[in-house]
Amino acid sequence: MKLISWKFDDKISGSREEWNWVEITLFLEDGSKRWSIVYTPERLHNNLSRPDINPPGIHIPHLIIVRSYEVEDIETMLRYLEREGDLLSASRAY
Repeated sequence: MKLISWKFDDKISGSREEWNWVEITLFLEDGSKRWSIVYTPERLHNNLSRPDINPPGIHIPHLIIVRSYEVEDIETMLRYLEREGDLLSASRAY
């Protein structure tokens, strides 16, 4: 499936203490939309370091971890997943 474009669904805060993920919407060539969760290693670490997290782990099939929330990093990762045939498994139908 060919990716036409994507967009952020959430505003990105610059705070280093943030622990929440960011959701993105993917627009595919067949007119369908999909969504994924994008996490940076720092925010994932912040989340798992919270003393009140329950359960003490995360399992999300449509989670993509990227080094930053820079558009270029996310674009590169999505295009990689597309080339490898993994874009659909890394996202959920809207």
